[in-house]
Amino acid sequence: MNKKLRYELSSHLEDLKRQYETQRMKLAQLEGLSIKKLKASFRSNGAAYYSVYDPESSKYRYLGTDSNEEVSKIKEAHLLKMSVSNLLEEIMRTESFIRRSVEVDFEAINSRLSKTYKLSSYAGLASVSDAASKWKKEMEEYKKTFTPFRPDELIHRTRDGQYVRSKGEALIYNFLLDLDVTFIYELPLVIKNNYKNGLILPDFTILSELDFKSVIYIEHQGKMESNNYRNKFIESVYKYWSNDYIPERDVFFTFDLPNGGFDDSPIKSIVERCIRPTIISSYS
Repeated sequence: MNKKLRYELSSHLEDLKRQYETQRMKLAQLEGLSIKKLKASFRSNGAAYYSVYDPESSKYRYLGTDSNEEVSKIKEAHLLKMSVSNLLEEIMRTESFIRRSVEVDFEAINSRLSKTYKLSSYAGLASVSDAASKWKKEMEEYKKTFTPFRPDELIHRTRDGQYVRSKGEALIYNFLLDLDVTFIYELPLVIKNNYKNGLILPDFTILSELDFKSVIYIEHQGKMESNNYRNKFIESVYKYWSNDYIPERDVFFTFDLPNGGFDDSPIKSIVERCIRPTIISSYS
């Protein structure tokens, strides 16, 4: 299994577990109703009339039509019971598949060989990951042609050793590492500013896996309570917009929470919609 498919299946698994927990809680609120038995009689006009089995009298008690609240709740309980059972089966199957699968790209296969047979590279197992690796290498070389911007402000260390400017950026950086997407931190972007060439430094330039050529940008905002910071944010949005980098199409802005916390769900959403479209939407 390649890394992209593993990510998609893992995301699908998370979605299944969320659905399972939500529906299990709803079923718990209808305690006892999923074991009640209904009997329906159908009229010529298609209308249904329901009775429920009473174990104490061993007889059926008439309830009425679908509009009857007890009928509706019993039906909902039976639906949820089957749904919870099916979801649990799917969760177990998906977990088993992920657990038993193996990585099949060059690096993974090569790592399982003994030292005698390891190769430094092999074109025969080339894949789209090669395009991503080539892009990252070229962009890193391109970045080196620019003088670093205020390097003294790079004080937060990420897991791969990169230093960034804020805790929020460090969290996003590490999250992108977890998702195994290809990106560059603060890759200079040439723009027009007052009819002159200028530079901006998008926090994250991320390679799209749709074509392994186009990119999207993420800018993280962490001090929105500051008037000066908000003004700079508005100015940044205008710079992107005036250079045809449209918000929510080419560039995405993320924010610390008002209480100073961090929510990674917007980042995941951006990746799923614009970088690595997944199979999650098929199950939502």
